[in-house]
Amino acid sequence: MAALRTLRGAWRGLSVAEHDVTIILQTGAAVRVSVDTADVEGLFDAYRLSAEVASSPGVYGVPAEDFISGNNDIVLFTGVTWSEAPGTVRAEGMSEQATMHFSGHPGQLSETAEVVCITTDAFVVASTVGRGLLIRTGLRPGSLEVERDQAKVREFLVERGYDQ
Repeated sequence: MAALRTLRGAWRGLSVAEHDVTIILQTGAAVRVSVDTADVEGLFDAYRLSAEVASSPGVYGVPAEDFISGNNDIVLFTGVTWSEAPGTVRAEGMSEQATMHFSGHPGQLSETAEVVCITTDAFVVASTVGRGLLIRTGLRPGSLEVERDQAKVREFLVERGYDQ
């Protein structure tokens, strides 16, 4: 949480890779956001976002003009990963004895979920100029997605029930 709070300050640049994002601040420090994996009762893996402050990032990134003046706002989003009992959910090619695993947001959690893990799976940083940056866990295990397209950021916010 402390690392994410620093994103309220003025940014210098942004470096995006498949498994992490580094946001370089005007102070010279950087926030590295990555995906953390948790083994849930030996049944499945759940993925959540993790952030840490690095004093010397070693990267410069591309300029982040929308966030250079600071006073940014950050909104965290909750995700869920859950399993369904064998035979509850059927899928082509799966046996009746198979346990199915799902990930989504709390509104998608089924009433028949057997094991549930709640995570922080996304956050949006909103700048003072009205632009947003979405960082969330990716579809591929361990990956991140970064979205700068404002229509897609807005779509995500509406899907998650965030009404500004």
